[in-house]
Amino acid sequence: MGVIIVAMTFLASCDEDRNEPGWSYFNDMEHSQAYETWSENPNMPEGKTMMGPVEGTVAIHENAFNFEKTPEDELKAASLENPLANDFDLERAKQKYDQYCLICHGENGDGQGHLFTSGKYPIPPSNYHDERAMNKTDGQLFHNIRAGFGVMGAHGPQLSVEDTWQLVNYIRHLQSQPVE
Repeated sequence: MGVIIVAMTFLASCDEDRNEPGWSYFNDMEHSQAYETWSENPNMPEGKTMMGPVEGTVAIHENAFNFEKTPEDELKAASLENPLANDFDLERAKQKYDQYCLICHGENGDGQGHLFTSGKYPIPPSNYHDERAMNKTDGQLFHNIRAGFGVMGAHGPQLSVEDTWQLVNYIRHLQSQPVE
């Protein structure tokens, strides 16, 4: 009798259909209810299925003019107008500068950041007070931050377009300060 039960169990477990998992004990997990993108959803805040991006994130598709790290693209960017020239958020700009620029360019923008002064990186970063940096347009600075310049890598993937313009404003702020 035991052999018959084992044989029946063995035969019942042999199924030809590999797409069907067999017995389903929790049907709602196997076949979940999906919500359409723009439909109402009682499980989400404000009842919306489509939520906005998480605050502080940068969209991966935000390429900002598809600039590349070339002198030709820097020249193209020279004519860009700074849309935030009169809307400078010093606190946010300083926060972004401290986060992305301080370690190389230093607190005053003089190229004396910790990475260089510690000897860990032998190539001196740009000094924002040098004539070359002072003569760049806001668009060129925007390009340099987004696409990179010289040995500096691109920061475009980490920064929103608005934050990049705020960094340009902060660099201009540093350039207006006396060098110590």
